Amino acid sequence: MSNSDAGRSEGAHTAEIIRAQWIWFILLGIVLMAAGCVAIILPAISTIAAGKILGTVLCLGGFVQIVQSSKIQNWLGFMWHLLLGIFAAIGGALIYIDSYYGFVAITILIAIIFAVLGVSQIAFALKVRRMAAWYWFLVSGGMALLTSALLVMKLPYSQSFTPATVAGISLLFTGWAYVAIALASSKSGPRR
Repeated sequence: MSNSDAGRSEGAHTAEIIRAQWIWFILLGIVLMAAGCVAIILPAISTIAAGKILGTVLCLGGFVQIVQSSKIQNWLGFMWHLLLGIFAAIGGALIYIDSYYGFVAITILIAIIFAVLGVSQIAFALKVRRMAAWYWFLVSGGMALLTSALLVMKLPYSQSFTPATVAGISLLFTGWAYVAIALASSKSGPRR
């Protein structure tokens, strides 16, 4: 079997797993979009620190991704989802625990988290590029990389531009990518 045949076989297997578990991918996407909305809106209308909001949102999104990955254990992408969920949950916990001291260090940590998420989403997009709506993961990965760069470039922040706001926008794109690929895979097979 050539590399091309193995790639097609893996892509077909990935499409089948997403098709079989599409409701879990939609639920993950909805949670991530809701978390993104909270991260954008709540710091702007309350006195709650943006770091606490972002930490909580990342912990929640990471936990949901860990749970969702347990539903797809027979898929090669299982480890990818599990590691991303663990990484987001640990990063969220670190941000939540120490959101006041070392603000710059925490912002750089957030930027690293989003850079890793961006690279992995782009890699995932390339892996499932035969599926309908695969490009949303490419867009989502690009948005996460842009978020990472913005977080580092915009130190210090204004009241209207916080790490939570920028990260919330990225989470909205990531959530939409999961919903789009789940809906597309529930209706069709892999693209040829």
